[in-house]
Amino acid sequence: MAVTANAAREADASDERVSAPRRSLHAQVRFARIWLPAVIVGVVLVHQLLIVPLGGDTWRFWSQLAFYSILGPIATYVTLNWIATEVRSRERAQVELQRLYRELQDAHAVLGALQRVTERFASAPDLERAVEAASHGVREATGARLAAVVVGASVVSVHGDDLGDAGRGAAQRTALERDAALQRDAASAVTLTEADGGTTTLLALRRGGKHEGSMQATFDVVPDDKQRETLQILAADFAAAAEAVQGRTRDLLTLFEVDRSIRAEGNLARLLVSLVSRMAARVGAERAGVYLSDDDGTLELRAAIRAKDGAYETWRPSPVPIRRGEGLVGRAAVGREPLILSAVARAERAGGGPLLEHAGSAVLLPLSTDERLLGVIVLAHDEAGRGADVSLPFLGLLAGQLSLAVGNANAYLQSEELAIVEERNRIAREIHDGVAQSLAFAGLKLDLVARLLRRDPRAAESELQSARSTVREMIREIRRSIFALRPVDLERHGFVETLRRYALDFGQQNDVGVALHIPALPELSLKSEAVLFRIFQEAMNNVAKHAGARAVTITLGGGGGMVTIEIRDDGRGFDPAEVGDRVTSAGGLGLRQMRERVEGRGGRFEIVSDPDDGTTIKASLPA
Repeated sequence: MAVTANAAREADASDERVSAPRRSLHAQVRFARIWLPAVIVGVVLVHQLLIVPLGGDTWRFWSQLAFYSILGPIATYVTLNWIATEVRSRERAQVELQRLYRELQDAHAVLGALQRVTERFASAPDLERAVEAASHGVREATGARLAAVVVGASVVSVHGDDLGDAGRGAAQRTALERDAALQRDAASAVTLTEADGGTTTLLALRRGGKHEGSMQATFDVVPDDKQRETLQILAADFAAAAEAVQGRTRDLLTLFEVDRSIRAEGNLARLLVSLVSRMAARVGAERAGVYLSDDDGTLELRAAIRAKDGAYETWRPSPVPIRRGEGLVGRAAVGREPLILSAVARAERAGGGPLLEHAGSAVLLPLSTDERLLGVIVLAHDEAGRGADVSLPFLGLLAGQLSLAVGNANAYLQSEELAIVEERNRIAREIHDGVAQSLAFAGLKLDLVARLLRRDPRAAESELQSARSTVREMIREIRRSIFALRPVDLERHGFVETLRRYALDFGQQNDVGVALHIPALPELSLKSEAVLFRIFQEAMNNVAKHAGARAVTITLGGGGGMVTIEIRDDGRGFDPAEVGDRVTSAGGLGLRQMRERVEGRGGRFEIVSDPDDGTTIKASLPA
C-alpha cells in the first residue's frame, strides 16, 4: 500500500536521525562527571604552576582574578550549552516521532477503511450490490462529497448527501457520460474542475487492457496525495473484485442454463452439443467434444463443436474410435482424473483424435458414475499455455451435470427397450385374445357354412352373415389398434397442433363428432407434454373401443400453475372401481397406470363416470 510505504520510509529516516547520538544523555553526563573535573583541575594546576610564577605580587593578584572570573563562566557556558544541545536534539526527535505516530495512525485508519470497504464489495452477491458498496466505500474512505462507480454501459451507483431521486438520476447520467468520454479518450485517469470549484477525479477500471468502467470521486477542494492514493487503491481492488463477482455470476447463470437444458432437452445429441458449447465458451476453447463409452470399452465421438466467426458450430469430423488407455483421451478415461495439458506434444496429437489434431493445449474431463465410466470431455485450444488458467472445480461441476444427463439418458434408453418389449407382449396378448379368437370364430362359421350350403341354404346364409359381421368388427378393431399405436411426433408439430391433428383423424376414423377447446396455455416441458398426450390418446382409444359415443368434447386449459386436459364423452359409462386395473387397448394403459403417471409428476387425475351418463377423464400437471 502506498500510504504504509511512505510512512515506513519516513520512520526509517527518523530512526537514523534519532539514533545518531550513540549513547544516551544520561550516560554522557555520568561520563562528564569524570573527565570535566579532571580537565578543570589540570587547567588550574597549569595556571598556578606555570602562569602565576611569571610575575610579582601584582601579577599574581590580577592573573588569578582574571583566570577564575573567566574560567567559571566559560565552564558553566560550555556545560549548559552542551546540555541544551542534547536536550534540543531529543526534543526534535520527540516531535518527529509524534508526527510519524500521527501519520501511522492516519494510515492505519485509512487501511482499516479500505479493508472494510473492500470486504463489503468483494462479498457482494451480484455486480449491482458490489457497485453500490463501492460507491458508499469511496466516500467513507476518501471523504469525497460525491462518489460514483460505473461498470459497463448500464450498471452505475452514485452516493452523496441529499441527492434525492431527481439529483441521483442526474448524477448517474453525468457519471455515465464521463465514463464514456474516459473510454473514448483511452485515458486511465482524468481530473475535472466543477462549476462550484470542486474537483472530480476519474480513474478507469480495466481488465486485460479493456475498459470496463470507472470510479469517480468529487471533492470540495483539490484532493491531497493520501486521498488520491486511497482512491487508486480502491479502484484497483474493486476492478479485481468486480471481475470475481462477474465470474461467479457467469458461473451461476451457466449452471442454471445447464440445469434447464438437462430438464427440457430430451434429445441426447442436442443436449451434449449444448452443454459442451457452454463449457467451451467458459474456457475459450476453439474445439470441444464428448466421447461416450460403449459396453466394450470403445470411446466414440458423439458430439463435437468448433469456433467460427465468434460462435460455435456443430462439427462432424470423421469418427475415430479410441480404446481405453490409448492416447490422451484413453488415458483420461482409465485414470478417471482430469488432465490439464499446457502443451500437447506432436505425438500426442496424432493419437488424440480430430479434436486434438491441431491443439496447443487441452483439458480432458472424464465422465463417470460410481459404477462405470461414461465418457470423456475434450476442450482444446490452438495456443499452448492455455490449460493452466481454467477453473477446474467449476468444469468438474459441469462435467458432473453432464454425467448425470448421460446416465439418465442411458437409463431412459434401457427403460425404452423394456417398454418396447412390454408393448410387443401386450400387442401379442391383444391379438391372441381379440383378433385371433375372432378369426378362429369366423373360420368355424365358414366351415359350418360349407357344410350347410347344400343341406340348408337358408341356415348357411345366416351363418355367412354372422361371419361377415365378425370380420367387419375385426377390421374395425384392427384399424382402432393401428390408429392407437401409430407414432406421434410431438417434437416436430408441437403439443397443441399434434392434439388437433389426432382429434381430427380420430373423428374421421371412428365416425364420432369431436369438439376441441384450447385457450392460451403456459409453456410445458417435453416430458409433461408427453404424459398429457399419452393420457389423452388412451382416453380417446377407450372412447372408440368401449363407449359407443356419438360426441367427444376435449378441453385444454391452464390456471393456478397447472395445465389440465379434460375428455368428456356421451357414450356408455362404467363403474371405475370395476375396471380401474384393466389394460384397455393394444399397447394401452389401464386407468390405474394412467393415474400413477399423472400423480408421479405431481399432478391430479380424476374419473367421473356413470353407466347412463358417459365418462369424463381429467388430468392436471404442473405448468
